[in-house]
Amino acid sequence: MINRQLAPEIMAIESIKTGFPCKNGNAYHIVSNEAVFKLDLIFDSGGFGQYSNKFHALFASDLILSGTSKKNANVISEELDLLGAYVFMNCDYYSHSISIYGQTEFLGLILDLVVEAILECEYNEEELSVYKSKKISELNINFAKTSFLANRAINALIVGENHPFASPINESIINGISREDLLTYKNSTLANPTFIFTGPDTINISDYLNNIGFKTNLNEEISVEHSINTSEEKRIVVKKENTNQNAIRLGKMMPSRTHEDYFKISLTNLILGGYFGSRLMKNIREEKGLTYGIHSSITPFRTYSLFKISSECNAQLTNEVKNEIENEIKNLQTELVGNNELQTAKNYLIGSLLRNFDGPFNIADRFKSNLDLNGKEGFYEDYFKAIHQTCSEDILACANNYFDFNSLKYCISGEY
Repeated sequence: MINRQLAPEIMAIESIKTGFPCKNGNAYHIVSNEAVFKLDLIFDSGGFGQYSNKFHALFASDLILSGTSKKNANVISEELDLLGAYVFMNCDYYSHSISIYGQTEFLGLILDLVVEAILECEYNEEELSVYKSKKISELNINFAKTSFLANRAINALIVGENHPFASPINESIINGISREDLLTYKNSTLANPTFIFTGPDTINISDYLNNIGFKTNLNEEISVEHSINTSEEKRIVVKKENTNQNAIRLGKMMPSRTHEDYFKISLTNLILGGYFGSRLMKNIREEKGLTYGIHSSITPFRTYSLFKISSECNAQLTNEVKNEIENEIKNLQTELVGNNELQTAKNYLIGSLLRNFDGPFNIADRFKSNLDLNGKEGFYEDYFKAIHQTCSEDILACANNYFDFNSLKYCISGEY
């Protein structure tokens, strides 16, 4: 009988096996013994960061199942429901992807339905009008949120307001997007996708993929990365009246995932504010009660990363929260992290990595993300090793090299 009064022994996890597949033509197959499948169609030419108006890509992606000359959006949705299928559209900075989920026994029927809906999508004017109204309503709601305004402002400070990641949307832009804009995007991007199939090895997915006709020629030159025009301003205040809560954002550029210090930067960020047991949470939320939540994050791109600290607090406590953030960064720069704190952070990060590979669908998501960022083979295995090898002295050096408080852009939204 198990003795419930004794904690189970903690076993150190020394390595990770991603289960990433090998390439076969333009397709990858991740074996799953479940009765359901997932098929990712990834169009490298379709990311919103590759177009002068990123909202053409974002709108066209969201409305890709909005109807054909034979079937409207409701009919397509009902037929997918009857087959037990679900389709998720995503357009990020580098690529446009369509993820199809369904029961394996209906694979052929589902793919025929989805591919026809995509290739013959006409972007019905009525559907587009409803979508625009929805987006305008969402925008008006967001304009009342200090968090939304602060995020827009800090992104513009870090990468420049003309960068696709930061370029803001407004009602005029929404109303200015036409059906022809969306058709042009679709006809210039849906070519030669990469396929990631997650399903039984008894299925020869090539038989299905050979019949999928994404043969459109590209009409637009694709840029790899936009230039960064960091604002010379260090601080900006976005005034929002009649609000008692301010949104605080701090951020800067960081090295990319290919940099030798990236793994140490990730662990340093985690200790600072990357999880619930971080220093910012313990100090500013738990001990001083200045905010309900605060966190720091790193968003990777192919040639750089973005570091941000985010929090909301009472308007009268804004400066105090800012000062405490500065104090915690200086503590990391002047004092060695204790062994217990460092080991806790390592265990958390290792556990997070393992959860990302728990099951074939999660493996597919990680693999897709790694492809999107041009990740090298063995990235996660190297990540695992680096976590184990990082010591307190490394964290101290990393904090001094990359987390200097005076190098951070600072934004406040609210009453100040």
